[in-house]
Amino acid sequence: MDAIDFSQVPEEVSFKVGSIIIATGWNIYEPYGEYGYGQFENVITQSQLERILAPNGPLEGHTHRISDSKEPKEIVFIQCVGSRDAERTYCSGVCCMLALKNGKLLKEEFPDANITICYIDMRTNEKGFEEYYQRAKESDIRMIRGKVGEFSEDPETKNINIRVYSSLTDEIIKISADLVVLSTAALPSEGTQRISKVLNLDTDQNGFLTESHFGLMPQETKTKGIFIAGFAQGPKDIAYSVSQARAAASKVAELTAPGEVDIELIVAEVTKDLCISCGRCEKACPKNAIKVVEGESAVVDEINCDGCGICATCCPTSAIDIRYFKDYQLFTEIDGMLEGG
Repeated sequence: MDAIDFSQVPEEVSFKVGSIIIATGWNIYEPYGEYGYGQFENVITQSQLERILAPNGPLEGHTHRISDSKEPKEIVFIQCVGSRDAERTYCSGVCCMLALKNGKLLKEEFPDANITICYIDMRTNEKGFEEYYQRAKESDIRMIRGKVGEFSEDPETKNINIRVYSSLTDEIIKISADLVVLSTAALPSEGTQRISKVLNLDTDQNGFLTESHFGLMPQETKTKGIFIAGFAQGPKDIAYSVSQARAAASKVAELTAPGEVDIELIVAEVTKDLCISCGRCEKACPKNAIKVVEGESAVVDEINCDGCGICATCCPTSAIDIRYFKDYQLFTEIDGMLEGG
């Protein structure tokens, strides 16, 4: 066995890179104050249940009530805790299948237990997911489409008394649960927030990184050479994350494999004598390809500029034009067409 090297110390290393893939993952919402979490012993989150069910976990894959270590007889899953509401309108993308999977595992361990999943919408749109959902229902896992209302703890038994309205049967259902599992929202990681500030990348209203175009360029950011993958871009399952990571890697290969990069010739150009350094172009540029140094003219980063022309339209002194598409060139082309007609 090799000896452990204890001489390593933290250090900062600076080096140049040709491209970056951001895959900073996600955080789990901790719902303190909601549904008795942090107050009632037998209320846990889905991630905590995952740890309990893990064969290498603290309980070696066997589940019991937290308060008294007894076998649970009535287990309730509550979906969309902290998501799909006014604060976080998005779906976390993984909770439905996670609840179905863990519900089936608990049903296998406790065949006589009653397992209920309270949901808003059961979203099983990936390949094979709907079949898995049907098998879960066939294993006597009860599905209630509705939000949980009243929620309290019995001080003697430590059971959780739940009232939930079923929108499908138009009735109020009362449940005395031994164990309650909360499927909580997936949040952008702190690393995502930090890297967005360091690299000056855009984020959406929820804090996830924004792609250049959702359909056509889902891996690219507004800065050339910087790509995103996985939960950093938004909620998604493992299969989607893997496919997006492979796509981002292929984009990097396109840039790094040749050793040289072809840049677009049609980019913005600045006439220094006309530039008044007002900074409008810098604020308007969606690619952050223009910088204005105080007392000097604007400078265009030709590698990052894609020649969209937004800067040219907002310049008050017409100091910016697009190469090969300057006003006099366009007018000359129009005159030529009219003369030829």
